Amino acid sequence: MQMSSKAGSRAFLIFGFVFLTYSLLISFATISTGNFYVGHEAVFIGTTIMCFCLSYLYPQFKEDDERTKRIKERGMFFSYFFILGYMLILMTLFQFEGFMLDGYQTVSLLAALSMSTVFVSFVVLSKRY
Repeated sequence: MQMSSKAGSRAFLIFGFVFLTYSLLISFATISTGNFYVGHEAVFIGTTIMCFCLSYLYPQFKEDDERTKRIKERGMFFSYFFILGYMLILMTLFQFEGFMLDGYQTVSLLAALSMSTVFVSFVVLSKRY
């Protein structure tokens, strides 16, 4: 049983708002207690962006045609270079002690940036192609 494109988009939109609410709640709680720890908050924000992007893209990606494959290929290609840029910037900041993060925080930040970059590039390319 397949979902209609409106139902699929609506489901991703609802999940996006759930993740947005959850990430705002967690961020507010950790900031107000003075224990803000960049980690799972960043991943939830990345997941929020992913859900909103998939809400927009679901009707187009539901049909697995040549256009969809081209958008995915090009999106991953462009995202690769952005992710390399993120890593270069983070390595530079770590080298010159611009800020200090532990391993979990760094991986969480890179995961959130990667998710966001890939799906935002899909949205941008879907408008172009």
